[in-house]
Amino acid sequence: MKKTIILLAFTSTILFSKCTFKKQETSNSADSVSTEATSSLIDVQNKVSDFKDVTSKNKVTYVDFWASWCGPCRGEMPASQALREEYAGKGVNFVYISLDEDKDAWASSSKGFALPDAQSFVIPNAQESAIPQQFGIRSIPRYILLDAKGNVVDDDAPRPSDTESIREALDKMLK
Repeated sequence: MKKTIILLAFTSTILFSKCTFKKQETSNSADSVSTEATSSLIDVQNKVSDFKDVTSKNKVTYVDFWASWCGPCRGEMPASQALREEYAGKGVNFVYISLDEDKDAWASSSKGFALPDAQSFVIPNAQESAIPQQFGIRSIPRYILLDAKGNVVDDDAPRPSDTESIREALDKMLK
């Protein structure tokens, strides 16, 4: 019984905690490379896409910001997969956007979680990307709901493991 309680406490801590994502301070020295903030994403075939293009599919879109090194993100993946399967064919576009700096770690984790290639992306140079800045992402996992026109409905949507809340939100948007 004691082991079960400890295991439940540990699991709850991992599932309901967050990993910190901090934008690194940039210097103005001649050695630093100045890059314009972009909304570019890269898929598993190294094809570059724009955030708007992958989230504007005339469908409700559920965006999952995650990283391979983030324990709580990884803990949400089984619930996310179940949610994706439940809403298959119902007009919901599931998009997975990794903040990994190590593309190989992202690709390996994406494959390990069986994320669909056409829906899994990594942000090149996430520290300088406009995407995390646009949504004020400071910790992950983070979920965002967009309507069929690409408008933000909820920039801090329920996690997949909060099945009742996320189902309610998705069902309401699909009506």
